[in-house]
Amino acid sequence: MRLQNLLSLSGAELMSDPAVTQFESIIFHPKKIRRGDLFVAVDPSQISEAVAAGAYAILYEGDVAVTDNEIAWLKTDAIETALLRLLRFHLLEKSLNVICCNAITLALAAQMLSDPRCYVLKQTLTDAFDALWSLKEGSWVFVSDDARWKDLFVNLNTLPHKSPMTAEIVEQTLFETSFVLDGVFYERMQLSPFFLPYLVPLYAFAKSKGLEFSVCGMQGSAHFVPVFVSDDLQVKTFGQGGKVLIFEPDLSMLLREIEFIRTEAKWAKIVYFVPQEAYTDLPEDINVLPYAQQEDIMQLLKKTAFHFALVGGQDKSLLDRIAKRNVAPTLF
Repeated sequence: MRLQNLLSLSGAELMSDPAVTQFESIIFHPKKIRRGDLFVAVDPSQISEAVAAGAYAILYEGDVAVTDNEIAWLKTDAIETALLRLLRFHLLEKSLNVICCNAITLALAAQMLSDPRCYVLKQTLTDAFDALWSLKEGSWVFVSDDARWKDLFVNLNTLPHKSPMTAEIVEQTLFETSFVLDGVFYERMQLSPFFLPYLVPLYAFAKSKGLEFSVCGMQGSAHFVPVFVSDDLQVKTFGQGGKVLIFEPDLSMLLREIEFIRTEAKWAKIVYFVPQEAYTDLPEDINVLPYAQQEDIMQLLKKTAFHFALVGGQDKSLLDRIAKRNVAPTLF
């Protein structure tokens, strides 16, 4: 890309009088820099390494000292905004099929879609930049329904929430399902029936567009993740143990999951852990235990009788993090 085009598209300000007029690739990691590349300085401490490696241009924000006036120093108010402008122009020519999904459908799409024409955007813009830049003409891109993507993609389409297809549930527990979908029997999938209303429209859409996909082996997503534990909260294998901790990092999904658990496990004693700042938005007739810190959750779990505990605002790595903190230091 020519330097002048970069300046026009990104809105960056040229802070040097460079000898270079164009660059080869846009790189985010200094160890990947080759002579002639543009380095995006998400971490300004890496700039000197990128310059030494042969970068022709540095895109940065904030106050940075110009150490080599022969290369282009490009200052921007916000790196992500500058990258978004560059990508938007670059992707205009690719006739992309961009599909907006809710958080759960997007997570299922990442597992189900195997078509090389499909890209599921779950990362930040900087992490996904290389993949987006390299998309081929006519690719299918699945993104969250976050409003920020409206600034990147010109045409956004929403995945239909309803489908003429249905899944016939043959047998189910709260976290495992046997079902028939489109004439195929899926036996004892470690997929909660909670996910089926999201899976079926995605399945129908992918089939209607001729995309390659597979349902076999799917295990839900990063949402509504069950961890089976013993009475003393030791982690057990799937289906074992007398209690289940259910982790949901996305607080916006809690109301749907609460309704599902209350409907499907009316017999069970259920508790709900939510951050203190969020618990006031939940139904008044449920057992809500607000927490301020991660350590509070384990302390409350030890004191509370339950069959299922829905932990909002956390993922299952919480168990490992707390276990490490509780290991007593030794001299050896």
